[in-house]
Amino acid sequence: LHITATVTGASSSEKSLFSIAEGVAAAEPEAGFPGWTEEHKNAVRELAAQDWKAAYGLTVSSTYISNPLSQSEMEYYLSLLPADISLERRRLIRYALSSVGKVPYYWGGKPSAPDYDGNHFGSLTAADEKGRTMKGLDCSGWISWVYWSALGKRLQAESTDGLAGCGTAVAREDLKPGDIIVRLGDEGHVVMFLSWESEDRMKVVHESSGSVNNVTISTMQASWPYYRKLID
Repeated sequence: LHITATVTGASSSEKSLFSIAEGVAAAEPEAGFPGWTEEHKNAVRELAAQDWKAAYGLTVSSTYISNPLSQSEMEYYLSLLPADISLERRRLIRYALSSVGKVPYYWGGKPSAPDYDGNHFGSLTAADEKGRTMKGLDCSGWISWVYWSALGKRLQAESTDGLAGCGTAVAREDLKPGDIIVRLGDEGHVVMFLSWESEDRMKVVHESSGSVNNVTISTMQASWPYYRKLID
């Protein structure tokens, strides 16, 4: 059973609880929502500021999780790896797969620490360019975080432009699991190669700004200019 709850916060942004509710009230007057009074807003702010553990014995997790891989799905993707893959690459791919659905997309988001502790994924933060208010990573930040977390050392760069020059170039046909594919420009993006799906299409793991707004697995052609090997 998966239950998804979206916490919008009580800030003044367009995506806050107050703004969304008022927008619904204006669009659907028949719903009968009377609107937020200052008294009610202050009550919500006071409630949100309380220590819920001390006051109610509740522990609130700020981690935003959306459709993580099941154990059987994880094993399926790991079974796609070549038998002779290095332990480092296997560890890297396992960590990348384990993060699917667990790290919200946030434009410009970079890791503060390896693993989950210290990054506060899912906690509320200032809205990014698309109004996202969940603290998370962008595509290049996720690549950097996975390498840092799985292998214990940071990459030389954390931006998409920087990753295009990291490591060494490899031919498209020589891609191995854990290598990255980079596209620069206004539609810049970076993904991690997982396996070939067909002669010209591949499975990749990546932090997506699409409808999923999280780490996901996609099948794509990814005929982009930069194919980079960051480990042996």
